[in-house]
Amino acid sequence: MLYSLFGLAAGIGMPMQTSINAQLGKRLGSPFTAAMVNFLIGWAALLVITLIWEHSLAIPFGAIAAAPPWILMGGMFAVVFVTGNILLMPRLGGVQTVILPALGQIIMGTLIDTFGWFNSAQRDISFLRIIGIALVFFGVVVVITAKSGGFRKLGKGGAKQVNHIWLWRLFGVAVGMCMASQTAVNSHLGVVVDSRLFASVINFSVGLSLLIILHFALLKTKKPGVKEGRMPLWILTGGLFGDLFVVGNIITAQTVGTGMAVVILLTGLMIGGLLVDQFGMFRSAQRKVGWKEIAGVVIMIAGATMFYLA
Repeated sequence: MLYSLFGLAAGIGMPMQTSINAQLGKRLGSPFTAAMVNFLIGWAALLVITLIWEHSLAIPFGAIAAAPPWILMGGMFAVVFVTGNILLMPRLGGVQTVILPALGQIIMGTLIDTFGWFNSAQRDISFLRIIGIALVFFGVVVVITAKSGGFRKLGKGGAKQVNHIWLWRLFGVAVGMCMASQTAVNSHLGVVVDSRLFASVINFSVGLSLLIILHFALLKTKKPGVKEGRMPLWILTGGLFGDLFVVGNIITAQTVGTGMAVVILLTGLMIGGLLVDQFGMFRSAQRKVGWKEIAGVVIMIAGATMFYLA
């Protein structure tokens, strides 16, 4: 029970990380720079966690060199996921920034399982999984139609209509597909290096390297950040929430199984998204959550449970 609560807390923390990173991107004038800082802090903390847990940082680079090159693509997918969420949060809010990637994750997860991509075990799609996908899709529709249009923060708690809202929603689904691809790649990487934590360190290292390159490549096009007085310390904690998610994923999967761990973490993600919207946490735009959105999230959780545990 305690490990399940830890996994739930890890999931709840992810929308909060996105909200924090969105504010950091606003301060620094670039979502890529914000993601770079997020990765740097998360990477440093993860090194300490790995050293304590594994009693070593001796990553078997020989085994990685012998593996296919795509085994390092997890970091690239992670960059898309983190920066994508930074862009989505102020436009779609916490709930949609969670549920649309969740839909993309399940769509991509189905494709990966069906065709055995990234050396994953092939798994025929069952009737129960199809029902689960249908429920997730229906839950997304319920949430999206609960309140039409996107928004972004304008002053304190104000909202402004967002242009091309459906393009942003499709982008949210694509972000989720990258997340599922990252999970599959890192799962195989964990087997190659015989440690999920080592795989996470490599994933963070590749992502951080890519973001450093992007930061300097786009430095001249960076917009000046918004100056709102002194930068609060919590604005630098996004990477720590990311580490909580990584460690929570590992602990929960090892104790209750991978399928149940995904359901627990996804439930936490949904709850976190609702909390961020309802209370406007970490200076995100406040958007009151109605019963239709809650019903849609419950339907999605039921569908995800059926999909992952079928």
